[in-house]
Amino acid sequence: MKKLSNLLTGFTFFSILLFSSCYPIEPEFVSDYDSVFTEKSDPDFDFSNPAIDTYYLADTVIVLTDPGTSNTDLEIDLRLVLNRVRFNMNQAGYTEISDSNLATQADYLVLVSVNRSDNYFSTWWGGWGGWGGWGGWGWGGCCFFPPQVTTSNIRTGAIIVELLDGKSLPKRNQVIPEVWYGVGTGLFRGNVTNLTNRTLGAIDQMFLQSPYLTR
Repeated sequence: MKKLSNLLTGFTFFSILLFSSCYPIEPEFVSDYDSVFTEKSDPDFDFSNPAIDTYYLADTVIVLTDPGTSNTDLEIDLRLVLNRVRFNMNQAGYTEISDSNLATQADYLVLVSVNRSDNYFSTWWGGWGGWGGWGGWGWGGCCFFPPQVTTSNIRTGAIIVELLDGKSLPKRNQVIPEVWYGVGTGLFRGNVTNLTNRTLGAIDQMFLQSPYLTR
């Protein structure tokens, strides 16, 4: 779980920096930085197999957020997250197996995770030679010494949905093979309503850009 959390942190922060550097105009809304990525984990898995038509959705959202992350009190209702995943799976033509005792009979095991991260970075300005040179502010720079350092924090969040191959359940304590996953990332800013709507929208987008999941 720790490795996955670190991977998502890097992916989220990198995608935001990349998007902001390529955006043709200044972004107006926090949602302009949102992105959704989906991938087939197992390229040999036959998603078109008509026999695959049931799923079991884990009733708990796995929280990968480190305890020291800021704004831990600003939470969305994770029941809404599970219900949106359930809605999309049903819309895609699957039948839910809700009895946990029958979970091993499902074709897909669906896991949902969330992660929030603090991404700190430092910038500096001023100092000798800051804007110096001929024709500038004079030799030695415009500003002052020592330079001023500012530390900022970009708070990011991610929602992860995974489909595991329920028909390939291995022996106890072994890894269940994953066949598909979707990740929605963005800035963790705004009120609870805004964060909830963007999270649910990311889940919808995962299924929208994965048409091969539809029965």
